[in-house]
Amino acid sequence: MSTVLVTGGAGFVGAYVTRALLAEGHRVVVYDVRPSRNALDLVLDRTGDREGGDLVIEQGEITDGWRLLRTCRRHRVDQVVHLASPLTQDVTDNPVTGIRDVCLGTATMFEVAREAALGRLVWASSVAVFGPASAYPPGPLAYDACHRPTTLYGSAKSLCEQLARRAWEVDGVDSVGLRLTVVYGAGRLRGYMSYPSQVLRQAAAGGPVVVDFGAQRLNWQYVDEVAAMVSRVLASPTQGAGRTFNTYGDARTWAEAAGVLRRVLPDVAVEVRDGLDPALDGVVEAYDDSAFREHFGYEPRWPLERGVAATVETYSRIIAEGLEVGMDG
Repeated sequence: MSTVLVTGGAGFVGAYVTRALLAEGHRVVVYDVRPSRNALDLVLDRTGDREGGDLVIEQGEITDGWRLLRTCRRHRVDQVVHLASPLTQDVTDNPVTGIRDVCLGTATMFEVAREAALGRLVWASSVAVFGPASAYPPGPLAYDACHRPTTLYGSAKSLCEQLARRAWEVDGVDSVGLRLTVVYGAGRLRGYMSYPSQVLRQAAAGGPVVVDFGAQRLNWQYVDEVAAMVSRVLASPTQGAGRTFNTYGDARTWAEAAGVLRRVLPDVAVEVRDGLDPALDGVVEAYDDSAFREHFGYEPRWPLERGVAATVETYSRIIAEGLEVGMDG
């Protein structure tokens, strides 16, 4: 098995990716500016999967190219999963550091991949590169639809997709970008889209739960699905060639999610109110992931029903063991 560097590996998605890679027998080097008191402490088995053996934890900035290069060489890294990135609101609130960390951080990772002659780089883009639903034909949005970002974060990720194409065409860096949507699951601590995870945590704690926007449709991605997609791309011999793909998500309304939650926890009161989330006005609700599934032979594993049940089960364990005490969030 290979040694995989996971930037942002102590964060929410990174922690699940790290866990999946360790379970597959890989050696994992987590590189994160905040390696402790983060999601990694909630997700990994405290008795067996902490630092040591197949898990190495390094602290560092994503724009520190020399440190990244030394880390890759010292630990004989073969592949990279690049997840380190500020969130949407972080970029809005502080554009200088936000755009630096998204764009320069990603460009730095491509340069390191070239210098260290790494095999495959998988990185997280976002559906924020696209514009409002009114700008596109009806139906699930194609992976090669035109970018029309309406946020600084989306614009930054759009530039990163161009950087990925350039890194392949000029330097031969074989990368695959994965556009993520609403990633939910136990342990998400930050970001606007942490709301679905917070609702499920409240239910796991006994409720009651109020769902404010029952008619709002989201493209739900359970975090272990994201980890499975990353693992599949890393293992695939098919070239990514600097392309970025839409990824699998289960497009359902909040009312449908509430129905699933009621079946999982029938004793918890779940109230659903009508209406749409004004913060998501006009957003695309479904994305065509067929190009990704065909290119890498991926079959989805985590529909909403399974993801909600797994999230509630994990939150129940986390709450019972008191693991959230002292966490940053």
